[in-house]
Amino acid sequence: MSIDRRSPKVEPEPGSPSPLQATRHSVDRSPRSSSLNSKPSVDRGSPRLATPSEKSQTRIGKGSELQAQLNSVQDDLKKAKEQISSIEKEKAQAIDDLKEARKAADEANEKLREALFGQKRAEESLEIEKFRSVELEEAGIEAAHMKDKEWLNEIRSIRKQHASDAAVLCSTIEELERVKQELAMVCDAKNQALNHADDATKIAEIHAEEVEFLSAELAQLKSLIDSEKETNENRKMVTKCKQEIESLKQQLEEAMTYEEMLLEKEALIEQLNIELEAARIAELYALNIVEEWKKRFKELQMQIAEEKKLERSSTESLDTVMEQLENNDKSLIDAKSEMTALKEKVGFLEVTISKQIGDLVESEHCINIAKEETNEVTKLVESLKFELETAKEENTRALNNEKLAASSVQTLLEEKTKLVDELENLRDEMEKSKKEMESLASALNQVSAEAREAKEKLLSSEKEHVNYKTKLEELRSVLKATKEKYETMLDNAQKEIDHLTSAFEQSKNTEYPNSGRKDENSSREKEISRLESLEEAESEVIYLQEDLREVQTESIELKASLLNKETELQSVVRENEELQAREAASLKKDEELSKLLEEATMKKQREENDEPSNCEKDFNLQPKAAVEESKENRHGSKENRKTKHNKDDSKKVEFNMLESCKIENKEFFREREPASKKKQQQKKKNALLSKFVSLLKKGSNNQK
Repeated sequence: MSIDRRSPKVEPEPGSPSPLQATRHSVDRSPRSSSLNSKPSVDRGSPRLATPSEKSQTRIGKGSELQAQLNSVQDDLKKAKEQISSIEKEKAQAIDDLKEARKAADEANEKLREALFGQKRAEESLEIEKFRSVELEEAGIEAAHMKDKEWLNEIRSIRKQHASDAAVLCSTIEELERVKQELAMVCDAKNQALNHADDATKIAEIHAEEVEFLSAELAQLKSLIDSEKETNENRKMVTKCKQEIESLKQQLEEAMTYEEMLLEKEALIEQLNIELEAARIAELYALNIVEEWKKRFKELQMQIAEEKKLERSSTESLDTVMEQLENNDKSLIDAKSEMTALKEKVGFLEVTISKQIGDLVESEHCINIAKEETNEVTKLVESLKFELETAKEENTRALNNEKLAASSVQTLLEEKTKLVDELENLRDEMEKSKKEMESLASALNQVSAEAREAKEKLLSSEKEHVNYKTKLEELRSVLKATKEKYETMLDNAQKEIDHLTSAFEQSKNTEYPNSGRKDENSSREKEISRLESLEEAESEVIYLQEDLREVQTESIELKASLLNKETELQSVVRENEELQAREAASLKKDEELSKLLEEATMKKQREENDEPSNCEKDFNLQPKAAVEESKENRHGSKENRKTKHNKDDSKKVEFNMLESCKIENKEFFREREPASKKKQQQKKKNALLSKFVSLLKKGSNNQK
């Protein structure tokens, strides 16, 4: 009986006896078990020899069996070649993946180069702005130094960002090297699989040799059986056993193919895991960049808030300066009115003194009174002179205060221009950050699409895995049924062999009572050889059962590894979903901030277009109101003087004094009026002040 070792292994039930035990019981039951230990000479020859027709039939059977075995071996070799070709394809795919990783590294290097080029441009723009700041007035030198310091800080931050980008690139390169190592490990695993396939082919050859040996033993058994009925029955049994062995071989081959398919699926799952890890790395890189840009955005917001605070402080300082200017104007107006009154008094006193000097000749009796009056008048004149000096000092102080206010306004205007430039730079940086965020969002979308594709592949592989599991279970059930059939057939064969041996011995005793011990010894040796062949077959069956157990344990381990990989994939999917939700929330926040910034810029532009004209009107109306007030005061003084002129002749002198005061006031105002250049400068200053006030009002409205 030819038995293949590649037949599947099935564990025997604990209650059922093993085939080895059955054979041992049958040997012990035989009446001549005691004579088995005696080993007679075999060289004397058996009494019956095989006929040439039977030898030719056995040779033909051996040739057909050898051809079938060769065909099976060739099929196995073809399958091994197909596996080798599939493994080579996988190697080519791994090489393509490495090339793609190299392309990604090259793209990252190009991005670094672009960043360095942008840094060079920034440095060039810094140098250009430095030259411009040198050409500005000396008043803006300190502000230019401050701006240079800020630019240097920004350059340092940019360099830090470039250093972080370089660190990220180094980390990506290290991860690529890790991926290469993992690919090398995968290649080693594939080589091991090829070695296993070679070992399987060698085992198949060994099994083929054993099958040939068993077929030779079966031929010997056939030659020993004399009767045609027994030979026909044995042939039928042999054919049945061969058919069952072939079916078992086919089932084993199918199981091997399913195992190979499982190995391929595991390799695909490993590749998908590698791709998922690459996607994770890309997502982490993108998230790091997003966080860096968020930090930069927050820093820009902090800078904007600080600049708003500076604008508020500048508006407050301007308000204080304007209040001081108004107070100074009021004090100037009061001082002017006092000056006019004092001048009128001085003129009146001079007139009275002249009258008294003229009347001294005519009225000597009033000399004492006049002296007393002159003393009093001199005291008044001294006091008036002192008051005039104090008024002049106050005028000089007011002029100095006006000059200081004008210089402070100029400095504030320069600071305002600087703030406007910084705001424009911040807007440009915000636009750049928005563009980069959009590019990052597109990259994240690509990564999510790749992750979805990987999920779909995994789902398909899981479905195929389930199908393979069902097929394996079906095969196991079929193998159990065939094993049971095979065991029953072996038991029946052993029973028939025992029956045949007993019948053969009885026939020998009846037909050949006078035959010698030689025939008995030869028959015993043949029976012993049959029993040994049966024991070897049973040992081979046990060996096959052990192989089946090993295959089952390997399949269980594969199932456990697949379950672990499925759990890992589910965790990866959850992490991807959480990352996508976070990215969507961050994008929404960025869009809201961009909308708010655009609305603020639109409001500022509208208010800038509307309010400058109103501010200029206010500034132009203020000096006109002051002039009108001075005119009204003059007209009032004229009317009073006319009424006094009608009452007394002395009022004429007062009228003349008032006219002289008017002339002096006009001269005073003319002295205060600057030349044409100064007027133009004042107009420019007024326009700048109006613009600055409008900007401050806009800032206060936006804050409200």
